[in-house]
Amino acid sequence: MEEQFFNEMRMQIANLKESLNKQEIISDKLIREVMKMKTKDIRYTKNSTYGAAVFSIIVYPLITLTHIWSWAFALGTCLMMIFCILATYYIHRPVEKLNYMTTDLATVAKTMAKFKKQYHDWLHYVTPTLLIPWLCWACYEFAWKNAPAGTNPIWMSIPLIVGTILGGLIGYLYHRKAVNAAQSILEQIKEEEE
Repeated sequence: MEEQFFNEMRMQIANLKESLNKQEIISDKLIREVMKMKTKDIRYTKNSTYGAAVFSIIVYPLITLTHIWSWAFALGTCLMMIFCILATYYIHRPVEKLNYMTTDLATVAKTMAKFKKQYHDWLHYVTPTLLIPWLCWACYEFAWKNAPAGTNPIWMSIPLIVGTILGGLIGYLYHRKAVNAAQSILEQIKEEEE
């Protein structure tokens, strides 16, 4: 009788362990699927960056034909865009290489934390370093160098400054989208570990 009781207890414990293992597997799969979905926001930001850079590389030389900018400015802008494409590739490459279904969560967390830091560094250090000199050069080319006689160059600079601010805000929204997706993945991993 006592032995039968212990056998039943062992079977119940085995069933409970099996049930818990199945729940862990399902939970792990759900978390990995959520991470995979969040990566779409990161990929969208990358593709938008590529699209804007390629658009600029095509358009700036064409605008030069109207003599609004110099060829040196168009070339400088195109080189800056190529640099941005290469930097975007470098920052996004480790995220693109992740396989969310098989890679361990510690590696995913490390990759996302590095991605997030690189995005913040780009926003706070690289963007002002590139954008401020570029905007000054654009204002010089457009407003001071090519201003019609009797036109105040400051008034001609306002559309460039407003356009740069609007473009910066759009870029910041894409930046936030990618960083929020990375943060969401990090939070999912943290919840899983707890």
